[in-house]
Amino acid sequence: MSALKSNDAVVAMHWFRKGLRLHDNAGLLYALSLAKGNNDANKVGKFYPVYIVDPNCYQLLKCSVNRAKFLLECVQDLHSSLKVRGSRLYVVTGDPVEVLPKLWSEWGVTNMTYDADETGEPYSVERDGAVQKVAMQMGVEMMAFQTETLRPLGNVPGGYVANLGGLASNAPSTMSSFQQLLSRIDRGNIPVPLAAPKKADFPQHSNVDDDEKYLPLEHPWDIPWPRGYKRNEIGPVWDRKDCLNASLRPIVPGGETIALQRLEQVVTARPDWTASFEKPKTSCTEVSSPSTTVLSPYLSLGCISPRTVWHAVADATKRASSKTNRSKPPVSLHGQILWRDFNNLMAHSANAQNPGSWGRMEGNPYCRSVPWSSDPKLLAAWKGGRTGYPWIDACMAQLRSEGWIHHLGRHAVACFLTRGDLWQSWEAGADHFEGELLDADYAINNFNWLWLSCSGFFYQYFRCYSPIAFQKKNDPNGNYIRKWVPELANLPAKYIYEPWTANISILNAAGVKLDKNYPRPIVDHAIVSKENMNKMSLAYDMHKDQQAGGNGASSIKSDGSPPKKKPKTQTKLK
Repeated sequence: MSALKSNDAVVAMHWFRKGLRLHDNAGLLYALSLAKGNNDANKVGKFYPVYIVDPNCYQLLKCSVNRAKFLLECVQDLHSSLKVRGSRLYVVTGDPVEVLPKLWSEWGVTNMTYDADETGEPYSVERDGAVQKVAMQMGVEMMAFQTETLRPLGNVPGGYVANLGGLASNAPSTMSSFQQLLSRIDRGNIPVPLAAPKKADFPQHSNVDDDEKYLPLEHPWDIPWPRGYKRNEIGPVWDRKDCLNASLRPIVPGGETIALQRLEQVVTARPDWTASFEKPKTSCTEVSSPSTTVLSPYLSLGCISPRTVWHAVADATKRASSKTNRSKPPVSLHGQILWRDFNNLMAHSANAQNPGSWGRMEGNPYCRSVPWSSDPKLLAAWKGGRTGYPWIDACMAQLRSEGWIHHLGRHAVACFLTRGDLWQSWEAGADHFEGELLDADYAINNFNWLWLSCSGFFYQYFRCYSPIAFQKKNDPNGNYIRKWVPELANLPAKYIYEPWTANISILNAAGVKLDKNYPRPIVDHAIVSKENMNKMSLAYDMHKDQQAGGNGASSIKSDGSPPKKKPKTQTKLK
């Protein structure tokens, strides 16, 4: 393909990836301006919006039925929105390194814009490098646009790293210091989101024919299996029967259209609620409707931009009653967007220092080394919601059914798997969440698991979530458990959190048969939580020793056993 001459019309492509939206999409708008000849009627070209169903990308490699459904709904909605504007979405499947050159040749593409991935997620880095190499060979000009966070992460104008001396290793590792960084950039002002393009913004030569090629996939089972993997190497594994299972239904439907409607309903239309929102005070045991915005699935796939959410929150807060107490970051709704940017910056920083280290314990500059155990049976019981602790099992059942759990539920099950009870690696938990969550996000998911396992960013390991007492005060009747663990639905409230304490007559009356239709606890929380706290204390001592230049062996006795230590007082999070 020859290079574009100055008097040639541009054939532009926008490659949709994690920005599945028309609003606040700088790359899309730039591609349209090129195709329109920058308003030069003699240079009007063509425009091709493209989405590639790449089974090896982060969003699909480990992917539940629910997330597959949600993603395809997002793609279908994008296609519909483009059709309203006289265009359409071209959907292809396969490896972008192979697919894109074929499309460039077929359509004579001269320029391509796309959403940048600034976190350094390993597959994205490898894929984009390979695509850029082919583009250079074919004379296609590529341009990346940073639109996934409030501000660019890297060393570019207005970016976080650019305001840290250009060194990603200087990134702040606490929320308070991150807020200070943000306040220094343009006095903390957040750019206003860009409006979605109108029909007039699309070149007249955009394809509006009834060509049946490159249409969006209709069903999750149409998604091809990831390249280079056997079925026992990655999960979740599902089939057409699972896709038709009515009990597996995303908590919200996908797409930019519904995302913007939800923003209007939960934020714009509720100014007092928005202004006073405090994340820790929301309920994680609601059974009718969520107590939070549930905008995270849309943010994770870019159906809605963080800047759009930020300014909607700001506008609603201004309209709130003067009597309403205004919450502040980090617990406010603005705070939730800041946490998201902070998490992304940490991923960017970790991978800039050691490529591919984010999401791993080894080599991760923000992760302490902890000698976790590996017990497939314990891990399987946790994944399957068969731990014998109803509150934990209910959360895992909701995750499996709807692809979502309230953040306090996520805290509880993550603590239970790692430092609280089972002493399994946070990497295994993050891997499972990566497959099941609608809002699975490379930066945020791994940050949360580092935090909750006390491996990074949060180090108060003596603060432990009780799988029994934690939610009793919020849901004393156990309605959340009754919904998600129906085999316990008829138990009296006194035993709903601890069915093993009920006598046999009560269990029989409720139809509960321990070890048959519901398991006994797989560990004794009262015992293992104290043992694990001592293990974590030892791991911290070894970390300190290594930081001081030792080899970490001074804390281990000659017989290989840990030293006896005076344990810290355990704090139960009730």
